[in-house]
Amino acid sequence: MNSKLSIGLWNLEWAAMGSSAGRFFLERFRDLFCDVFCITEGYTDVLPSGGYSITSEADYGYPMVTGRRKVLLWSRSPWRDVDTIGSPQLPGGRFVAGTTDTPLGALRFIGVCVPWRDAHVRTGKRDKSVWEDHLTYLQNLAGLLRSETSERVVLLGDFNQRIPRAHQPEAVFAALCQALSPGFRVISSGVLDGAPGPSIDHVAIRGDLLALPCEYLNPQDSDGRAMSDHFGLRVQLTSYGCSSSVTDTHALDCHP
Repeated sequence: MNSKLSIGLWNLEWAAMGSSAGRFFLERFRDLFCDVFCITEGYTDVLPSGGYSITSEADYGYPMVTGRRKVLLWSRSPWRDVDTIGSPQLPGGRFVAGTTDTPLGALRFIGVCVPWRDAHVRTGKRDKSVWEDHLTYLQNLAGLLRSETSERVVLLGDFNQRIPRAHQPEAVFAALCQALSPGFRVISSGVLDGAPGPSIDHVAIRGDLLALPCEYLNPQDSDGRAMSDHFGLRVQLTSYGCSSSVTDTHALDCHP
């Protein structure tokens, strides 16, 4: 039997336990039964019990709320070589990385929440121009990814850009492509089956990893109420060593 790794990715729009959205996501995560989850804009207590969590730093430049984190990674196995900073030049509170054992062996995961175009423009510190914090993040992420020594890496989270480019400026999209080059292949590009449009949450892989098509996860509850302004993604990965029948043709090298 081919070994497969199941990954869930979702921006929860600060859904908290005790709320209908928090209960929705807790139940959804249990049903998905993934090996690894990456949650952005979430609370630490919404992730499933029985696993191991690492999170970004609490301070991301806006008023802090107990339990809130911009990025959270959860695994069924313990984490090691954890990094919650990345680089002092990286806008804070939006990065966490760690290595964990998976059905495909040890893998390095890098969770990110790239600032949206108006971060600290009209809210927060109000000391940035449009796309400034976003570009600062990508420019410093590029150096981090180039210096990452692990051959097999999964980069995932809220990229706050559509791939291929849709509405973002060409220079902004080019900065994202530069950060992902060389070696990372985006496996969440385009419009997924059933999705209302392209995602700004993404998974990119490096090394001998192969991906099956991403699955769209509906953010609506049984009454049709949206529990987040993002839909979720479920990804299954295998590797060249585990399968000779899977072709990674839908994985896209990011380019303008």
